[in-house]
Amino acid sequence: MPHARVFLALGAALLASLALGVGAASADYGQGAVYQLELSGNIPGRQGGGIWLWIELNANHTGDYEGADCGRGAAEHAVPDQGQVTWTDSNGMLQIEGVVLNGLGGLPEPIAVSDSYGHETTDFATAFPAVAGLLGIPSGVGFAQIQVAP
Repeated sequence: MPHARVFLALGAALLASLALGVGAASADYGQGAVYQLELSGNIPGRQGGGIWLWIELNANHTGDYEGADCGRGAAEHAVPDQGQVTWTDSNGMLQIEGVVLNGLGGLPEPIAVSDSYGHETTDFATAFPAVAGLLGIPSGVGFAQIQVAP
């Protein structure tokens, strides 16, 4: 039994030292970051496709994006997207310019989302109107998730 007490004491000391060494969780998306957005849109089925993006927006109205997109059919695989964006905040909407969807032939996709932090579920055409317009995807088809965070 004395060995069990020593083992328990050492275990407790180890846990305490780990707890003291761990600070509060934090996320740093770059100097001056004011928004981060996650957007995903999908159209199920053999002729469907999807877009998946992460966008970080800075206080100086620039930002970065990374993600992927694909259109099923000819390509049938996701193609990476990344680059720089600019943005404005007007009438409660974030207007983001500069996103290019490489899997869809380099199509530019302006993004417009609410500047309120939170989550929204919508259809594909609402989240990605340029793609929807080009491909003739009507409102109500597919689904999209939009997350706006500090």
